[in-house]
Parts: sequence; C-alpha cells; structure tokens
Amino acid sequence: MKKLAVSVIVMLILALGCAAALSACTPVSVEEDGTVVAGGVRYKVDGQFATVIGYVEGERRLKVLSRLGNEEAGIDAEVTIIAENAFAGADIDQVEFDTGFERLTIYPNAFAGSTVKDLEDFPYTNVTLIDNALAGMANLSVISVRGDSQERDCYYINDTDGGLYGVGSDGKTTLYLIPAAKSAANTYTITANIVAPGAFSCNKSINTVFVTNSVSRICSGAFANVKISRVSFQDVTAEVFVEEGAFEVDKDMRFEVSADSVEVLDHWIKLSDGEQLETLSGLIHPTGCTEEQPHIHGLSGDNAPATSIEGIPYEVSDAAHFRIRIGDREYVLQYLFTTFTAA
Repeated sequence: MKKLAVSVIVMLILALGCAAALSACTPVSVEEDGTVVAGGVRYKVDGQFATVIGYVEGERRLKVLSRLGNEEAGIDAEVTIIAENAFAGADIDQVEFDTGFERLTIYPNAFAGSTVKDLEDFPYTNVTLIDNALAGMANLSVISVRGDSQERDCYYINDTDGGLYGVGSDGKTTLYLIPAAKSAANTYTITANIVAPGAFSCNKSINTVFVTNSVSRICSGAFANVKISRVSFQDVTAEVFVEEGAFEVDKDMRFEVSADSVEVLDHWIKLSDGEQLETLSGLIHPTGCTEEQPHIHGLSGDNAPATSIEGIPYEVSDAAHFRIRIGDREYVLQYLFTTFTAA
C-alpha cells in the first residue's frame, strides 16, 4: 500500500512539473535552415528571443511555447512575438498557449484566414495585441483564458458572450474579440468602454447592435466583414467616438439616435472638415422610425420638415453630394438619398 502511495506521489510531482513548464515537455528541434520547430509551430531564434513565424503543415493542434530550450543546439530563448500572418491561412483546429509568458506581442492578422476553431489558454496578462491581431478567424467558436482576471492589465472571458475582454491600466474595458462562429443571437449589446479593431471580424450572426452609454470608442475595423443592418445608440448624452471605417456602411444600414439638443445632433452629423463619423453620416434615424421616404430627422426623434431640422432652417448647397448648410456650417449627408431635392 505504501509503495502504491509513493508511486502516486511521484506521478503527481511529475505531472505538476510538466504543467508548470509545458515547454519542457515539448520536443524542440532545429531544421537545416535554422528554423526551430516545437509543438507544430515554427520559430525564428535571435539570441535570447524567439518569434513565431509559421506552422508545420498537416498539424491540426498547435502549441505556442513561452520558451524554447535545446541544450544540444545551444538554444535557450524567450518567445516574445507572434509575427504578422504567422498562422494566416493555416488549416488547423486548435492553437494552445503555454504558461509563463513574460511578454508577448501579437501582430496584425496573425491568424487571418485560418480554420482555427479554438484558441486555448490565452495568457491572461503580459500580452500586447496590435490592431487586428486576432482578426480574420471565421471558424473560431471558442476562446479560453488561462487564469483570467478582471484586474488592470489583464484579460478575461465574458461569460455572457464568450468574448475576450481586457482591462487597461486606466481601468477601461476593451472588447477584443467575439468568436465569429460562436452560436449567437442576431442582436448584440455592447457594454465595453472600447471596441477594438477586428472585434467582430467575420461574424455572420449579428446584424443588430445596441450601443450602451458605457461605450466611449468604436475603433476602425471593429465590424470588418460584418453586414450590420441596424446600430442603435441607447444614450447619446454620453459621447461615443466612432472612428472612420468602424462599420462597413451599406446604403440600407440605419443608425438610430435620439438627439435632444443641437449639440447632440452635431455629434452625429459629419462636418465637411472630416471630423466625426466620416463614412457614417446621413444614416441617422431615431429609434422606432418607420418612414421609408427620403427625409432628414430633427431633434427629439421627430421627422423634420424638408427645409428645417426641428425649426432650424437649412439650405441645400450641393444636392449631388447631399451637402446642406445650417447657419455658417456645412454638413454632408451621405448614403441617405439616391436623389435629393429641397421642397
């Protein structure tokens, strides 16, 4: 009985040691051109540091190590970068992350066009995501975070939507990724403070988005390759900065707001000097609008007469480009009408 107990203890110690240093349990080999291969992943080693540069074709499950070690080849390097397009187009099912990353930067489109379905044990801290680092994974259905935390400078998974979120050093929450292939409703409510580029990349289920008053910025490319038919801003008294290219604008797309002052209306109509909402203007409708004829909305959710916005007179300065002038300011109404003629 004692012998069995000792054997069990030894096995537990070995298992724990392997779990504490996954890289030590993964064979590391060196190819003729100097490329290092481990866990189906290809690395370029430069002294003490290593960069993920690709993958071994035919491998379905890959493991990204935090450290590479091969005493015979004289390799002892910290993995610090996943290069741009490292796994682009890869026919793979899963990418698992090692423990112990002290600093890891993932460059744009690292997984773009891959068939990966599962990002496993994403590091909960010490990771920098360059814009669109996780974009382009149309088959991704789940992402998990090892030891996730909602403390500052940490990443976590939201139990409600399965998305990857991060908390910045300023305490603001950023939505980095909603798995594109995750089964989801057609309607999504954004509650994070910031929506990162590529956060909804390739999503095929969501077509209506509600923006709560906690949102302060929606970054360019946040909804890349996503056909959205309706975006409803729930409380526009809180400023939301929508970067150019945040949404792929379609002529039938609707932005719903409920402005209650000229200042709030100004926030949603693009100025001709290229300030806010450069590609989104002119699609502004108050919540509940059913009007199908060409029109411009006024304040407080009411349709405006053809020559004024809630009593504020305007003139058409360039009908071909939907330019109107209110006082001494010129506004551009894009995508709203196929033709426009003042009454």
